[in-house]
Amino acid sequence: LLSSPDNSAPTLHSGPLQSCPLPPLSSLYDLTVVQATSPDQFQIVSYSQKVAYAALISQMTGYYDDLSNHTPVTDDHLRVGSILAFRDSSSWHRAKIVRVVNLHPLAVALKLVDQGCFKACTSPGDIQPLAERFVQLP
Repeated sequence: LLSSPDNSAPTLHSGPLQSCPLPPLSSLYDLTVVQATSPDQFQIVSYSQKVAYAALISQMTGYYDDLSNHTPVTDDHLRVGSILAFRDSSSWHRAKIVRVVNLHPLAVALKLVDQGCFKACTSPGDIQPLAERFVQLP
């Protein structure tokens, strides 16, 4: 089970996510470019970590689909730069708030940090504070 063994509240993450380490210079590195903003600004994901990212999404979806794991979302969670869990269709992802349009009713712009794409969120039920267990790849 994904719930805490003592049924205490989960530890919630605050702050940025850590960057993955880059390989040494002159080594081969298989990657996927997930976002290109300009020739000198782009986001990559290690091809060798694809399975780990898929496992993370699966674990997050299992965890957040269980409503007993939900934590009330407060205005303090809804700040530019905050890292949250976001439900996109039927799966949960790590997301960063890039713009707060309105708090009541909710309207925020998010960047799915592992996919590089941007999404809008207007449903409070589609966001949750990120549990600390989902900060690192499995």
